[in-house]
Amino acid sequence: MHISAILKDKGDVVHSTSPDQSLQGVVDTLLGLRISSLVVLSPTGELLGIVTERDIVRTLKSSPDTWMTVRVEEVMTRELYVAGPDDSLGTVIREMRERHIRHLPVIVDGKLAGVLSIRDLIASSMTELERHNDMLKRYINDWPQDGPGQ
Repeated sequence: MHISAILKDKGDVVHSTSPDQSLQGVVDTLLGLRISSLVVLSPTGELLGIVTERDIVRTLKSSPDTWMTVRVEEVMTRELYVAGPDDSLGTVIREMRERHIRHLPVIVDGKLAGVLSIRDLIASSMTELERHNDMLKRYINDWPQDGPGQ
């Protein structure tokens, strides 16, 4: 299964923020949408990074009295692992596991096309495994019963 199929099923809604947004604004957005990350986009829509709950928690630890006014650009992750539409589900899950990341921007033709979470990928993986399992069961059930030696 390719990332393009998963993105098609999920849809192309992308929640984002700007680099000059305060972490208080990010927290309000995350809580309001019940999500755990926002991609950071420039005014022209260029992908600059991602800000996650982990970034906020680290900032809370290092700046407990001023975290609310810290700007996204000060704490966001800039070095992103991104996927393309033709990347395989297995490859992407392996990379996310090895890199300890939970959110994956998907780039199509140089533009942000969506964001997939590890939850999205696990759900797709389970669906794919169930489909394979059903195919194998049908194959076994359709196997000729009166073969040689019977």
